[in-house]
Amino acid sequence: MYTLLALFCFLGFFQQYNTSAKARLSAAGSYQKWLQSNRGKARWTGLLLMLLSLFGLIIADGWMLGLFTFMLLLMAGACYTVALAPLGYVKLKQILIITILSLLIELIVLK
Repeated sequence: MYTLLALFCFLGFFQQYNTSAKARLSAAGSYQKWLQSNRGKARWTGLLLMLLSLFGLIIADGWMLGLFTFMLLLMAGACYTVALAPLGYVKLKQILIITILSLLIELIVLK
C-alpha cells in the first residue's frame, strides 16, 4: 500500500513538474511529450494523484503522521525529479521494475 501511495505522490509531482514553464524539460519519452502538450489535463491528474496519496496516508497512519509522511515523500520526490529528470537517466521501465519489487517485498513483509 505504501509503495503505491509513494508512487502516486512521485508521479503527481512529476506531472506538475512537466507542466512548468520555468523548468528545463526534456521530451525524451512519449509520456513526457503527452504531459507537455496537454498541460491542463496533466495538472489536474497530477493534483489528483498527490491528493489521493495524501488521503491514503492519512487513512493509513492518522492525521499528523500521514501529513508528515506525505511531506517527506513530496520533498524526496521533488529532489529526485529536479535532479534526475533533465538528465534522462531514469526510464519508465526502471521505475516499473523498482515499484514491482518494492510491492512484492511489502506484501511479503506484511504477511
